[in-house]
Amino acid sequence: MSDNFRTTDGLFRPWISAVELPDNSGLSAPERGGGRVPRPRSEISEGVSGEMRAFAEFLRDLVDECGVTQQNLALKIGFPPQRLSETLRGELLPLLDVVERIVNATVPVPRRPMMLKRAERLHGNAAAAPRAPALVRSERQVESLLAQKESLFNDLDALRKDGALLVMFLLRMIARLDRQMRDLTSERDALQRDHAPYTTKLDELGRELWRTKQQRERASQKLETAQEQRADAEQRYIAAQLEIEELQEELAKLRAGHEASAPGPAHETEFSGNPESVAGLSDDIDDALSKIDVVLHTQAETIQRLSEHGDDASSGYPADNRTTSEDGPGDDEPVDSEEPADTPAYDTDAPAASPAHQPTTAAEAAGFGPLHVLRLADSLWHRGEHEELVAQLERAVSLQTPEEIETTSVLLRGLRDGPDIRSLLSSVLSRRGKRPPSPPPPSPWPSAAQPSPSAGFLSLTVAPDACGTVRACPLEDAPDTPRRHSPTARSQHDRQHADALLPPGYPLATPPVLERQYEREYLVRILARGRSVRLTGARGSGRTTLLGLVAEDCVGVAPDDVVRLDGHGKGPAELLYELCGAVFDLRGHRIGQTRLHRLVQQIGAIVVIDDLGFGGDELDEFLRAAPECAFLFSATPGTPVPSDDSYVEEVHLGPLSRQACGDLLRWSVGRELTENENFWAGDVWFIADGLALSLVQAGSLLRHRENQSLPPAAQGAAAASALASRLSEEAREVLRLAVALGGEVPHRWHLPALLGRSDADASVAELVQCGLVTVVGARYRLADRVAPQLDADGYAEGAIDRLCSIGGHYAWYAGNAGVTPRQITLEAPAILSTLAGLTTSDAHSCTSTAVRLARSVSVKFAAGGAWEAWRRALRYGRHAAQQQHDAVADRAYFHHELGLLFLCRGEREPARAALEAAVTLHASLSDSEGAERGRRALALLAARQAAAEPVATTLRLLAPSPA
Repeated sequence: MSDNFRTTDGLFRPWISAVELPDNSGLSAPERGGGRVPRPRSEISEGVSGEMRAFAEFLRDLVDECGVTQQNLALKIGFPPQRLSETLRGELLPLLDVVERIVNATVPVPRRPMMLKRAERLHGNAAAAPRAPALVRSERQVESLLAQKESLFNDLDALRKDGALLVMFLLRMIARLDRQMRDLTSERDALQRDHAPYTTKLDELGRELWRTKQQRERASQKLETAQEQRADAEQRYIAAQLEIEELQEELAKLRAGHEASAPGPAHETEFSGNPESVAGLSDDIDDALSKIDVVLHTQAETIQRLSEHGDDASSGYPADNRTTSEDGPGDDEPVDSEEPADTPAYDTDAPAASPAHQPTTAAEAAGFGPLHVLRLADSLWHRGEHEELVAQLERAVSLQTPEEIETTSVLLRGLRDGPDIRSLLSSVLSRRGKRPPSPPPPSPWPSAAQPSPSAGFLSLTVAPDACGTVRACPLEDAPDTPRRHSPTARSQHDRQHADALLPPGYPLATPPVLERQYEREYLVRILARGRSVRLTGARGSGRTTLLGLVAEDCVGVAPDDVVRLDGHGKGPAELLYELCGAVFDLRGHRIGQTRLHRLVQQIGAIVVIDDLGFGGDELDEFLRAAPECAFLFSATPGTPVPSDDSYVEEVHLGPLSRQACGDLLRWSVGRELTENENFWAGDVWFIADGLALSLVQAGSLLRHRENQSLPPAAQGAAAASALASRLSEEAREVLRLAVALGGEVPHRWHLPALLGRSDADASVAELVQCGLVTVVGARYRLADRVAPQLDADGYAEGAIDRLCSIGGHYAWYAGNAGVTPRQITLEAPAILSTLAGLTTSDAHSCTSTAVRLARSVSVKFAAGGAWEAWRRALRYGRHAAQQQHDAVADRAYFHHELGLLFLCRGEREPARAALEAAVTLHASLSDSEGAERGRRALALLAARQAAAEPVATTLRLLAPSPA
């Protein structure tokens, strides 16, 4: 075997003489020869790394074995001969696409894939070596990178100017807030020194001082964020300037060394301009801070986008400006560019997060965004150019969206002589409706990239007897930004929740709250300072009762008062939506995440959440979403703890003392305890670990013993079964229903129908008085550790039959046209527990009931905005329908509705899969109407290229068709 066929990489290559070489018919005879061509070049340079030497040897062998001279090879691959020679000596490392062109020009087609992989591996090793030479870019690539860096430089220049503007704005706002805090403190201290009694004036001063402190803390946080963003933008600005200079030098060297290339246009960039100062403060601090939130969020996204764009550009591999290759486009051909997969939706509520090449609105495209106008107005006003200022304001108003106009108006209040500028803006706005605005400049972007006017809003229509429909909602029909509930509406809502728990005429004797006064006062003090706190205690320790007392003490402290939420089994997203719905009127539509977070940021309330189920990073995100709220959580010791950076104080709720146990039992029986009862109470207290709920149950057992001997102390600490045996038959049947429902107690409105007795609703009061059920939000559940005791006592027998009965009743109730979506939403926990129980059985009666129930309640959940309950009901229904071979139409219905839900939530791939499955099933049933509705939804999904959730979705429930 000849050594001529063995190369330096140790590979035997018999294909050199056996396989036809690349077509070199255009070359001279000596250049086409099958043997080796002598190397008319120097050897590999000394001092290069071993990886670079192996890579250079690999390329030299390819060039030698193909029989092509370096000069002709350089012309063939479009690479400067001098650069190719330096590459073969190991002095320069070319880009990978240049290496690929060398392989394609020197290696026959059958062996190219293997050699390309080897070339890629050797190139990577050489690039990662400690003494790797710089990557060599072509002239076109350097020009492309230079253009990208210049665009990046201009964006960063605008960002740093805007950052300086915001920093100055916030500094002046903080100075004013400090003065206001000093004035309010002095006035409050003066009233206290005069020993003035408690008055409305002193109360108002306290609230205003609390609110000012909250604003001061929030403004300081925004200032810190703005300073960090400004410093980040400044560093990136300087780095971009240095990179531009390096690229200009590299381009000059390329043009000087590449004689075949024509001289291109000079790239010159001027670096000038200092950030203009801005003075003044906003008169409306809350509005200004809300707008600054949007601006900071926008700047953060812009910096992130520019950072990613800059990293891509600095890699040396511009995707849309490739060098010419034998298979690529020539100099006269257009260069392909990869379009973004999704186009952002037109979202007037969302902060600007547009691609690097496309402004969000016409105002931004023309340079008339709110910050641009603020900087321009400050300069023109202080130069006395009032006419020019009016002309620029008119131009800005004609281009801006309504929310941009509102932001501009709020920010202009921060300038000196603010009232005069506001009067100018008011006059501009009044003239806007009297004459047509100036036409916006023509957009330089293709029309296909422009979002449709209704891309941010959808309209959902559901019906109980047909598949739903969804369409793009025109802007004139789109819901406005929700308004706050009036105090009267909120108090009426709270009364309805309280009245719904027990029937009228059944007052309950509330047990005394013992040994909790210190915790009560401490929690109120913490919340009044605007801080958040988590109350940790075992189930049954009295957390819910203590939270109710603290909530009553905090009424009137915060601007949006007190909001009470139930956290049982709920995640952060669901709780945020409930918090927003408690303060704002969300009837008739479902808002998206962007608008939800914007509204929640405006809420200033003390939020009391019972039975929180999450912590850690999820809790941090939840707290950041509502920066103006002070939270009081209750949780069990097993709940994940808050992170160290969350600033949530921890308060532990301990057990009751032996003395408190005796007092509670004396209250239960309404008399003094005997000596034996006192000893028994001590044993019960020890076994029950001092839990208040267990002591209430023990007191009820003591009250119901009817001259019988004392039960064992262990039975007194776990008294559920013994207590249940002493209750009425209706109360015991309610307990059986609750066990079947996994602990959920049906609402008292349904008990007469479920139990067959008109006075069955009174049994709930009996259970509450005994401590067997506890309040959870606006409903009742079995108390902790009660369900296992009842299950062991046989209360779970016949659970499936009871579930079928409950499911049939709820299906009839939800199908009634007079029942509102809100009423069904209040019953969601019991309904979902019914569906969960029915779908665990394979019996045909259970699955058919589950399908009927899921179809009846899902439309009410959708129309009521309870989309998490809607999703769970649809999945339970789909699972039940899949267990029935004759329920193809139901399966198609559930797939279709799930597709609409995913579409309205911006989840593209699940929506497409569900809708396509629904269309297939409808087609198999020859249901042309259902299939057509699915196709229209798929067409809307394809038209909405943005994956983001819509700003809002209007909800409409159609009445059932007449039979």
